[in-house]
Amino acid sequence: MNPLAAIAATFEVSPREVLASGIPNLDALIGGFPRGCITEIVGPESSGRTTLANTLLATATARGEICCHIDTSDAFDPVSAAQAGTVLSQLIWVRCGGNAEHAFKAADAILHAGGFGVVLLDLARISERAANRIPISYWYRFRRAIENTPTILALVEKNAMARSCAALMLDLQRDAEHWRGAPGFELLHGMGIGVSPRKPAGRGRGNIDVLVRTS
Repeated sequence: MNPLAAIAATFEVSPREVLASGIPNLDALIGGFPRGCITEIVGPESSGRTTLANTLLATATARGEICCHIDTSDAFDPVSAAQAGTVLSQLIWVRCGGNAEHAFKAADAILHAGGFGVVLLDLARISERAANRIPISYWYRFRRAIENTPTILALVEKNAMARSCAALMLDLQRDAEHWRGAPGFELLHGMGIGVSPRKPAGRGRGNIDVLVRTS
């Protein structure tokens, strides 16, 4: 190897390890969720953001990883999460009673403690006022806490907050609903979720079909 090639090899950056979502269309689009990074799952209510978050937790806990759901607004439904495949015995659920400050303090402690596969911070239902009061320093602190670890910090939001500190940002939109049954007696069978990666750019747009479980 010539000297210049040897120097270049010294500074070569290894590709990040990723966690596949288990959804073929999504994995083909984004290549998986990057570990040691912040991922933002952004969209309006009923856009599929909770479904995607539960899928991420299900994939990680099925691999035996310990995960944490920081539930800012007490909106987490363990039954729905279990139906999506989340192993609840592998999940720590932190309820914050609508207090965003408590949620961020909990996230800070958990991320610096280490040892988690996925830490999900649900900020989807906090007020705009509370969102505007979040110090930007938190995002840099969180990014530094996980950058050399296998932890994924996934943010579920109505609007993007971490922005430049996030390695992956997914913009979700509800595309279509699928119904089954006779007219007047139809049941919701599934829905299509449009996924547009806003970061990194240039990934195009994909669609996920999600089945609705009925008992």
